[in-house]
Amino acid sequence: MKFRIIALLTGAVAVALAVLLLIYFAPFDEVFDTVFQKPDEKAEPLSDVSVDCAWSGEDISAYVGVTPIMERYFDCFYSASGQKGFEGERILESLFADSTNDCVYDLAAMRSGAARLEGSGIDLSFDRVHIRLRVTNVVEINKDGVIIVVEQSAEPQYNVLKGVAAGEGIYLHTFIFERFSGLWMITAHGCDGGAWGYARRVMKLLCTGNEYPDYLQLYEKYPIFCSRIAANIKGTAALTAMEGYGPLPTAEIRYNRDAALEYARKWTSVNAEMRNTEVWYDYEDDSVNFVSQCIFAGIGKMDTTGSYLWKWFGPKIDYVHEEQGCSRSWSMGENFWQYCTENSRAGLCTVTDAAGGQMEIGDVVQLMFGSGVLAEVIVTDVVTDVRGRTVELLVSGHDDELVNYPLSAVHCDGVRFIKIIGYNDQ
Repeated sequence: MKFRIIALLTGAVAVALAVLLLIYFAPFDEVFDTVFQKPDEKAEPLSDVSVDCAWSGEDISAYVGVTPIMERYFDCFYSASGQKGFEGERILESLFADSTNDCVYDLAAMRSGAARLEGSGIDLSFDRVHIRLRVTNVVEINKDGVIIVVEQSAEPQYNVLKGVAAGEGIYLHTFIFERFSGLWMITAHGCDGGAWGYARRVMKLLCTGNEYPDYLQLYEKYPIFCSRIAANIKGTAALTAMEGYGPLPTAEIRYNRDAALEYARKWTSVNAEMRNTEVWYDYEDDSVNFVSQCIFAGIGKMDTTGSYLWKWFGPKIDYVHEEQGCSRSWSMGENFWQYCTENSRAGLCTVTDAAGGQMEIGDVVQLMFGSGVLAEVIVTDVVTDVRGRTVELLVSGHDDELVNYPLSAVHCDGVRFIKIIGYNDQ
């Protein structure tokens, strides 16, 4: 009896040691990857939108199954932004580990795109979307974890807006993948631009300004986010379709809209190689600076005297010397708005209560978040109906690199229109 008990105990210890060794060395991970991930199998289309991805950069083929997950992620996101009625929440959630905060942020970002499609005054559904994905960094955490940084941009082709060469990007995504029982899952995702950055800002605002809300708090606020988005879109659509009123002023120097458009087209692209890569360290972003450069290309003059200035000769703020430094109005949205509304003498001649129907190529749209300016873009095309009424504005700009992109699809709370008339010497 004594020997039988010893034998049983010895056997139990051996089994326990074998299990521990299997867990530690995980010899079957590659088998799980091959069986369950099926990396070479083409996933079923999620919607009527055809989405294709072109990869470049660092090699991530060693992490079998990760690439299809990222492609599925972007397929889901752009399907929701391109086909009315697409329900992608369940699909997107399935790519994340349970109770991941970033999953809720991404649901909000996806919903922001879908709501803008549903609330726009024109059919903005996609026929297909070409996505460029360039892996810029790979950091292995351990044998079951990896951080992948991806630069992403998208070029949609529309069902109705035929022939519009639009582009959206360039966004920098950071994905963290961890493997559970041989299956890779997203455990974290971050992106500061576009829908992702906007959704994160709004969700944190709804969580009473909590910088680090937990999963349950975020999920509770998600329906409120959806309601807020729908209300904001209605306001933007109404303002864009408004025909305008009253005569417009005249200016001594007429604004050359073609020159502004040519400059805008030259310095916007969804390809990083075509982008002006110089970094402006004194600016929070480059969006207002870029629009000012476009206006200058169409005016040929800066406003260097008076109470309100609009100038750029160098990156340092300088209100003392006429032809040195720059003014805040050149690169900061609220300051540009103040310049346009309060400058009543020589300088830029603008209309700040313009409606969508009065906007033309070369005019300015400020994208709002709450009561502040989120970014600034320039109108590069106007879409009209058969009666000649404005139904959509196509805009271009930095830093998220919008190229001929429908204003209704841009992620913001609302818009302010600034019509550029020209320039007065006195």
